[in-house]
Amino acid sequence: MSDFHRLLQRQIRRHLPDGIEKGPLRPFLEAVHQAYIQFDEDRALLERSLELSSDELSARYKELNRHTQAVERTRRHLEQSLSLLHATLDATCDGILVIDNDQRIVIYNQTFLEMFGLDRQSLKHRNARRLYAKLAAQMRHPDEFERYWQLTRKAPEGAHECLVELRDGRYIDCYSQPRWHQGRIQGRVWSLSDISELKKSEQEARFHSYNDALTELPNRSAFTERLNHALSKSQHDRTELAVIFLDLDGFKYINDTLGIEYGDELLRLAARRISSQIPRHVTVARYGGDEFILMMEGLSNSFDALLLAERLRNTLQQPFRLAEQDVHLTTSIGIALYPTDGKSAETLMRKADMAMYDAKSKGRNNCQFYADELEKLSAHRMQIRHNIRRALKENEFELFYQPKVDLESGQATSVEALIRWRKPGGGWISPAEFIPAAEEYGLIVDIGEWVLEEACRQIHAWEGTPLENLSVAVNISAQHFRKAHLVEHIRERLERYMVPAHQLEIEITESAIMSDLDTTTQILNQLREMGVTTAIDDFGTGYSSLNYLKCLPIDTLKIDKSFIDDLLTDSRNLTLVEAIINIAHTFGIKVVAEGVETLDTVCMLSSYSCDVAQGYYYSRPVPAGELPALVTGQPCPVPNTSPI
Repeated sequence: MSDFHRLLQRQIRRHLPDGIEKGPLRPFLEAVHQAYIQFDEDRALLERSLELSSDELSARYKELNRHTQAVERTRRHLEQSLSLLHATLDATCDGILVIDNDQRIVIYNQTFLEMFGLDRQSLKHRNARRLYAKLAAQMRHPDEFERYWQLTRKAPEGAHECLVELRDGRYIDCYSQPRWHQGRIQGRVWSLSDISELKKSEQEARFHSYNDALTELPNRSAFTERLNHALSKSQHDRTELAVIFLDLDGFKYINDTLGIEYGDELLRLAARRISSQIPRHVTVARYGGDEFILMMEGLSNSFDALLLAERLRNTLQQPFRLAEQDVHLTTSIGIALYPTDGKSAETLMRKADMAMYDAKSKGRNNCQFYADELEKLSAHRMQIRHNIRRALKENEFELFYQPKVDLESGQATSVEALIRWRKPGGGWISPAEFIPAAEEYGLIVDIGEWVLEEACRQIHAWEGTPLENLSVAVNISAQHFRKAHLVEHIRERLERYMVPAHQLEIEITESAIMSDLDTTTQILNQLREMGVTTAIDDFGTGYSSLNYLKCLPIDTLKIDKSFIDDLLTDSRNLTLVEAIINIAHTFGIKVVAEGVETLDTVCMLSSYSCDVAQGYYYSRPVPAGELPALVTGQPCPVPNTSPI
């Protein structure tokens, strides 16, 4: 029985007594044994099957789990990408709009909404056709936008661009290109840029490239361009044309006296007044500075140009209200005619300019036509300019000195340095000829620097001689006085030549003082702190304000020669001179009388307690070599009584 299945053996031991014969039961027991064997085989097969199913399920579960995790990662990536997309779209300065082939809105950004005053609710329908209607209503030219919109539909493969103007004045640059996917067009992407500021800047740049910033009139470039066009037309039509050059007489003085701010306002007022007087076929432009230029087409004769010029001259003579006062100007006008005086824009403008200078030379406030002899005069002015530059380089200038005599002691205690120009071939050029030219051509500052240098050098050269205590007065022009670093340049020259500051006096005109009182006060204070004295030259011919005598740190006041000339014959001049002396002394200011030519004048000035006199009565300006004999000689006698 031992070969039976273990479970069957257990059952036999449990249920069959040991004494029972088991032989007859053997067939039955073998059948049961076989059943157990079959059961074990079936169970083993089932267990194997279950084991395989569990492994497969486990593998599939793991695969499913991996797939689920991958999907989750993809979802997160998609969410991040979508968030990044929206953030990027909303951060861009351009409006973005994406439309599919069915004319449905796919996506847009906040900039697009703000650009056209829309909100997300208004685009909830996602209908591009309804959106188009909203956009077209904002266009200044909806028909242009319609053509562009249709073009993107008729030619979907291409990129298209157009510029549209909105009714509110903004400019939108529209760029559109197809959206491709797997080789097929899925719709269009629109990029819209608000370039209003850029357009405004371009317009302003274009305006300023052809217009004067101060007066807003056409500038020289624009005028030249228009003149060239008009000349071509006149040549074709065989008509005449006039170029009229206009300069404001006295503008420089007003600009220096009242200041640049009021000078600019005066130019604006003059420009408006000129523009109001010209007919439509006349072009006016600001040529530069205080100069204007006009072009008159379709002349029937030269008298037409003269009539317009006289009309402008008369209207500009009317007072301008400026700085709460009436300001008066006159005008010098030059006229050149096409084709008589020239056939090119450059020639006509140049000759009109010559004619204007001719008007100035004839007393100003008049009109002159170009004449051939003006070419020589213009060449002469250009030669003077060239010669001034050469004179500075070749040291052709020389300082002469005119004594200033103390009326109490009769001694010459100071001199005024006056520039002279020695011709290379001999003789002298008058300051009255080259100083205005130097001011006109911007060379007066260079001349002033040379005078300062030479005066300091000469003071140093007098050291150890009878003239070593002599002070020297130097004239500084308004242009030079307003130049930056003037005080520093004076300090450098004093230090270079070891000149005591009190031996240098700076003379400036009233116009230089009044151009900018704050700056003037600052400069004068710096000079006083340095020890340099200052004088007001030609007092009485300019602004003559008692206020600046009180406020400004001025040491000396020089009464202009025009008051001294008639001192003995004009009681009004006498009264004015007496008043000037008394007021100056009240403020602690010393008084110098210029242009003294007679003993009687000296006596009169002395009787009114004038401090110093200067003029031909004592001496003409002389070279430095002749000065010792004048200054170290016998004192000039001064009578104690005035003439009767």
